Amino acid sequence: MILGGALVFCHFAVAQGAVYSWDFSDCEIKDILFAVSVDTGISIVPDDTVSGKGDLKFAGGNFDLAFEAFLKTNRLFVKREGSVWTVSRCSVSVENGLYFLEAYDLLPVQIVEKLSGVMNKVVTYESLPAQKISVCFRGVSEAALVECLAKRFGGINFEQDATGYHFVKNNYLQKGSDFNNLRGESFSGMVKIEVLESGCFSVDVEDCRLSAVLDNLGHKAGKEFCLLSDAQCKLQRSVFVGSDFEDTLEILCAQCGFDFLVENGIYYIFENAQVRNELVSGKRSWRKFTLCFTKSQDFLTFIFKRLGKLETILLPDEYSFLCFASEKEASVVEDLICEADIKQSVYIVNLKYLKPSEFLEHLPPSVDRTALFVADDSSRLYFRGTEDAYKNLCQQIEICDRPEIRLSYDLLILQYDETLQNDWASSFGVKRLALGDRNEVSAILGSVMGLNLNVVSSFGLTFAADLQASIEESKTRVYADTTLHGISGREIHFQNTNTYRYRDNNVDPETGKPVYSGVTREIASGIKLDVLGWVSGDGMITSKVTASVSRQGNDTSASTGNPPPTSEKIVTTEVRGKSGEPLVLSGLVQTAHSEQEKRSPLISKIPVLGNLFKSKNKTEEKMQMVIYLVPHVQGEKAEEISSTCSNEDYKRLEEGLWNLYSHYEKEEVLYEE
Repeated sequence: MILGGALVFCHFAVAQGAVYSWDFSDCEIKDILFAVSVDTGISIVPDDTVSGKGDLKFAGGNFDLAFEAFLKTNRLFVKREGSVWTVSRCSVSVENGLYFLEAYDLLPVQIVEKLSGVMNKVVTYESLPAQKISVCFRGVSEAALVECLAKRFGGINFEQDATGYHFVKNNYLQKGSDFNNLRGESFSGMVKIEVLESGCFSVDVEDCRLSAVLDNLGHKAGKEFCLLSDAQCKLQRSVFVGSDFEDTLEILCAQCGFDFLVENGIYYIFENAQVRNELVSGKRSWRKFTLCFTKSQDFLTFIFKRLGKLETILLPDEYSFLCFASEKEASVVEDLICEADIKQSVYIVNLKYLKPSEFLEHLPPSVDRTALFVADDSSRLYFRGTEDAYKNLCQQIEICDRPEIRLSYDLLILQYDETLQNDWASSFGVKRLALGDRNEVSAILGSVMGLNLNVVSSFGLTFAADLQASIEESKTRVYADTTLHGISGREIHFQNTNTYRYRDNNVDPETGKPVYSGVTREIASGIKLDVLGWVSGDGMITSKVTASVSRQGNDTSASTGNPPPTSEKIVTTEVRGKSGEPLVLSGLVQTAHSEQEKRSPLISKIPVLGNLFKSKNKTEEKMQMVIYLVPHVQGEKAEEISSTCSNEDYKRLEEGLWNLYSHYEKEEVLYEE
C-alpha cells in the first residue's frame, strides 16, 4: 500500500468489535492518522502544523493508550471534541489566568497564530524569523509569555497597547544608538567598530550577525548599501584593522561567503560561496601546466585526489592542461608533477620457455598487468615503466619462467591367446650346457631384447624368458611397442584402431530386402590409451591411465540390415610411483566364438546322407590385452633421480644374470657327477 508517496510495509485492520491492528513503518503522519480514522470510524483531523514521518505498531489492546503513546513519541497533541479529534504540534491552554504552551518544530508565525486563538487580545507581527523552534512554558502570565517568546524568536521585540501585542524587529540604526559597545537583551553578541585617525577601520566582533555588523560599519563610514541576501549568518570572532572601507567590507563579507559591487555609490551585497573558498585557499586564476612523460588525462586523477575537484581544460597536445587554481593549489600541482611525472622506458621481456600469452595468464602477484604489452605478432612482450620496476620484473620471471617437466612412457601392449585349444603353460627350463655354450642365454632372449621396452631390467629374466617362449610359439603377439612423450599435467593419447565403414540401410517390410539410405557410418575397433601424468616436487610420478579395447564382430549387415556388433572393455587406474617403476594393466579380455564346417563337394548336400560327409568344429577364442607402462622423468628432474634408479636397475639385472649362471653351473656339476 502506498499512501502519500510513502510505502506502508504492512498495514491491516481487523474490526472485530473493538480490536484493531496496524503496522506502519516510516510513513507520513497524516497518512497514518487517515488510516486509523478510516478503521476506527473516528474523525481525526490534523491541522497545518502536522508534518513529517512516523511509525505505528499496534496489535490489539487498549487503543487509547496506544494512540496517546504514538502522539507522545512524535511530539503531537490531540484535542477531543465529541467524535472529532484534532491533532496538532502545538498545545495552548489557560488555567487560572496562567498559560501553558508546548510547541515542537514550528515556525514562530505558527506559534503566534495558535497563541492568538487562545488570547482575548489582538496579536500582530511585522516579520518573524523563518527558522523552526520548540518552546515549552508552564504556568506563566500573559505578559511574561509574550516577552519570553520575543526573546526566543531572536532580534524581535514586542509592543503592548490596549488592544493587544505587536512583534517588531529591533532597529539598530535609530538616532542616539551607541554602536561602540552594543549589548542588550534583544541583541546577541558584540560589535565594536572604530575609525582611526589614519582612516583605517578597527573591527572587533564577537558572536554577532553579519547584518548587524554591516549596519554598524555603514553607519560609521556614512556609506549606503543594499543587502540582497539574508545575512543571518554569525561571525564568531573577528578582530582586524582594514586599510579603508572597501577593504574592511571585503574581509567581513568573505568570512560569511558574501561579495559586493558598487553602482552609483551604493554597495550591493550578495551571497557568493566562491569568495569564502578563495579566502581559505587564495584567489584563483587560470594557470597552464605542462607534463613531459604522462598524459594530462591520466595525471588529473592525482590532482583530484589531492585537492578535490578543480576546473581543468585539456589542451590538444595531450600533455598540457589549464587549471583554475590559487597560488597555494598551483604549488601543490607543481609538486605532484615533480613526484608523478616520471620518465618511463620500454623494455623487451625475454621469455625462455613460456609464451607471452601464458605469462600474461599467470602473472606473479607483484607484476602490474597494465605495464605489459604484446606485440602485433604475439611473439614478443614489452614492458613500460621505470628501470627499477623492470629489474623487479626480471627477478619475478626467473622464478616462474621454468621449463615444463617432460615425461616419457615406454609402452608395450601384448595380446595373449588363451583359447581352449591353444592353451599353453610355458615354463622356463634349462639344459646342460656344453663348454663354450654359455652365451646361449643371449640367444634365447633375442626377440625380447629387440623390444623398445627393456623387459629384462623392468620385469626380470623370468618374465623375459616366458615372454620369449610365448612369442616363439605364436601364443603372444606384440600389439604396440613404442615410447610416448608428454608434459607433466597434460594428457597423452595413443590409439591403434581399425575403422569399418558401412552403409546405413533399412529393411523394406513388404519385400524384406534392405533399402540403403545413402548414409555411410563408421565403427572403430582396437585399443585406445589415455595417460595423464603429473610429477610432484619429490620426483614421484602420479599416472592416471584409461585403456579401452573394442572388437568388431562378424559383418551381418547384408543379411539383417544391422551394423556388425562390437564389444568394448575399459580399465581406469591411478597409481603413484618413482621414475622407472613399471605399471601393468590387465583384465582387458575379449571372447569370440567361431564355427568351422568341412564337407565333401556335392555329396555333402544330399539330405540325411550328406551329414556323413560333414564335420563341424566350434572354437571359443579368448584374447587378453595386457598393457605395460614404464614412466620416466626427463630433463632436470630426471638428473636428480636417474642415478638411484639406474643403479638399482643394473644391480637387479646383474643379480639376475648371476643367479642364472649359478643355476646352470650347479646343473652341469650334478650331471657330470
